[in-house]
Amino acid sequence: MDQGPQKPFWRYENGVVLMMFFTFGFVFMERLSVVYLFPYLAPDLKLNDAQLGMIVSVLAICWALSGFFFGTISDFLGSRKNVLVPITLAFSLLSFLTGVAKNFGQMLGIRALMGVSEGPVLPIAQAAVMADSSEARRGFNMGFVQSALGLIGSTFGPLILTWAATKYSWHAGFYVAGIPGLIMFFVLLFFMKEPNKRMSKEELAKSEHRLRKEDFPVVFRTWNIWFTLLIAILMMTWLFAFTSFAPTFLVEYDHYTGEQMGVISAAMGLGTFFWGFMGPYISDKWGRRPTLVLFSFIAVLSPLVLIFVHGSVALMCVLGFLTCAGQACFPLFMVVIPGESLSPKYVGTAVGLVQMVGELIGGAVMPTVAGVAADHFGLPAPMWIAAAGAFVSGIMAFFIRETAPVRLRRRGQVAASEPVQL
Repeated sequence: MDQGPQKPFWRYENGVVLMMFFTFGFVFMERLSVVYLFPYLAPDLKLNDAQLGMIVSVLAICWALSGFFFGTISDFLGSRKNVLVPITLAFSLLSFLTGVAKNFGQMLGIRALMGVSEGPVLPIAQAAVMADSSEARRGFNMGFVQSALGLIGSTFGPLILTWAATKYSWHAGFYVAGIPGLIMFFVLLFFMKEPNKRMSKEELAKSEHRLRKEDFPVVFRTWNIWFTLLIAILMMTWLFAFTSFAPTFLVEYDHYTGEQMGVISAAMGLGTFFWGFMGPYISDKWGRRPTLVLFSFIAVLSPLVLIFVHGSVALMCVLGFLTCAGQACFPLFMVVIPGESLSPKYVGTAVGLVQMVGELIGGAVMPTVAGVAADHFGLPAPMWIAAAGAFVSGIMAFFIRETAPVRLRRRGQVAASEPVQL
């Protein structure tokens, strides 16, 4: 919506960005909690690396299917809040339930339900942000929201959760992870607004805020959607093969202590936070495609550093911060490019589709494959799988059609919200 020539800081655009930042950040902290707590819970529940991969995978499968289903439902309803608020409560309560799991089967079932509740958060949150973002800040706003997985999920997460597990138990780690989500449930309940409810009657009449059944095939006829699907598979292979096994790799292969692993993981998380919004900000100026190509190739380095460098904690923190710049790619291929390739009413569906395909293969299949590879060939195997995913993603990024408004205006092309179809 147009905010007028003067835009004070305390406006709803910034408010919705902050609400979605914290909501998604706490979701991802909870998602990664089992990875950070695995060195603590594995001996207690007698789990191996393949079972860790399966726990990560089942959540990813349910996350993927749920994200697409509820993202599309929110498009048909024309409502984001009515879906986001109840699922925020659900994933918070399920975090507490994870802490009482007594065996592999219970852990698997609870994490599956967790995936159902967490999957829709990103598509719905980003659709809400896109609806209230000014054109010049679209990439930054959406990147900032997604960068929460770095600051909250990957920086504060390992520090807080490993501290709780060391001082108390791994059960306490899951209890701690569930508290912030409960807080955000009440924040969203009282402060989140629907974009269409804040429009004037004239604006509402001109806008298309609700998806119709006959509109649905347009998503599949859009060039950029197909390439973002491929990149999602590859970059989620990088993300989940790397993040699922990096903590265990640091402890068991590089022989850092659990607390040192937490510090190094936190530094990596800080890097994913910084680059997670800096990359999309750069793309607002340079364009989406060149930024996506650059940071995909940088992502190749993060797993290779763990394989070939065994330095001090300080050195590993610096290298982890710099090489986790690959996180800059995720807001671009998952949200910004699909969102700009279609009109706003498709955003929940498009983002949910890209997330679903990427999660089902890169997030669900590959952690199990990486876990089996680790059991058979050693812990470096998942790192090589992650590096390969990022490298091929960089090649695929050359085929993306530019959507950044600043680049399109320079070329005199159509508005980015008009679908570029096959």
